[in-house]
Amino acid sequence: MKQIRVYDINYSPEMQPEDSQIGSDYRRVSTMLYTLGARGADARYLNLHKDSLVFMDSPAVQQIMQGEGMDGFPCMTADGKIVLKGRYPTNEEILQQLDADMMQLLARPNKAFAGCNGVCSSCRSACGPANG
Repeated sequence: MKQIRVYDINYSPEMQPEDSQIGSDYRRVSTMLYTLGARGADARYLNLHKDSLVFMDSPAVQQIMQGEGMDGFPCMTADGKIVLKGRYPTNEEILQQLDADMMQLLARPNKAFAGCNGVCSSCRSACGPANG
């Protein structure tokens, strides 16, 4: 399975209004990556202001910073290679970078969260067998 990273330079995207493009795209992408990560994928959302050392350690991110500057962000890498830059990825673009078995996990979350007793900490929704 590939390692997926979305790098973002927005100072505080979670503080953007939900109805703004940045706010809604940030929430969609970060939720998707968090959910995939909770289900076993190596997928993470990284923000320059919170994860600056990870940005500095990534040759792909350094390449974007030197080439496009801030216009190259947000960007997505798969196994350390740039696959998208200058915008947030769609959910489909994220899933395309992962193996097909990850899509099966998304289709059947109760299998992915076996043992969560029906309430998943990642989505806080009932997805498994109910607690008796």
